[in-house]
Amino acid sequence: MTRVIERRQDAAAGAEVFELRVFQARNGGARACIVPVDLAVTLDMMEDMSTPLADAYLAALALCETEGVATLWVHDPLDLFPTSDRPERKRR
Repeated sequence: MTRVIERRQDAAAGAEVFELRVFQARNGGARACIVPVDLAVTLDMMEDMSTPLADAYLAALALCETEGVATLWVHDPLDLFPTSDRPERKRR
């Protein structure tokens, strides 16, 4: 099972982490994209890779499980995707 964290420093030292970057798109809507934690991407790249928040969240969880990454960091500095708005994880 993937552990979801809200702050990067909550990840175990040296652990591989995927990041769900939540951001305000240029059109005003909230979007998200999945990136490896230390990958530098521009806003244009993020918008190109982004999907609606709930879809991105579920895809990020599935990707973590597929790739064996134990931690997903929801990087949401503007609080655009609070925990109360996140969909339930699908159990296998």
